[in-house]
Amino acid sequence: MIHIRTARRTDAAGVARVHAQTWKEAYRGLLDSAFLDNLSERRLATRWRAQLDRRAQDLDEEVLVAVNGQEIVGFASMGASREAFAPWEAEISMVYVLKEHRGIGIGRVLMKAAADHCIRRGLFSGGLWVLRDNGAGRDFYEALGGEPTGRKADSVGGQIVQLNGYWWRDLAQLAERSLPAITLGRY
Repeated sequence: MIHIRTARRTDAAGVARVHAQTWKEAYRGLLDSAFLDNLSERRLATRWRAQLDRRAQDLDEEVLVAVNGQEIVGFASMGASREAFAPWEAEISMVYVLKEHRGIGIGRVLMKAAADHCIRRGLFSGGLWVLRDNGAGRDFYEALGGEPTGRKADSVGGQIVQLNGYWWRDLAQLAERSLPAITLGRY
């Protein structure tokens, strides 16, 4: 059974493993290969530990993990929008699920949990940025009712990439569209 719960500091290594592995799978051919090859789980774990420590002081920011037994198989991070010009109040900054666990609804449930968290914090619209050339990611967000909105360029690993924005005017609709297709524990 998959459980969704709030990430703990001790989850940093598991989140880093999912982060590194999913980026190498999803972004091969979209981002610089040398950058992807040099993604270090150890360095990412240090970064995630610091982020999880910071989260304790920022109640709007949250990291949720999808756990299968003792293994972290996916995660999502969200909080107040990081950009003043974005049309949304909340931003879902990351949603990743290991390849072997995709297709059973974990990503949808993480999106629902992210929407629920933001709503509880008084953030009622939400959005995210996705690589323009990430067709699978764009299809996923569109299937959940995300409206395409805006484009921007950003730097990832020293490479300028094009991003497309998706937003949900009402996060309650995202939560409804993301109803779980799997059995879940409480988060």
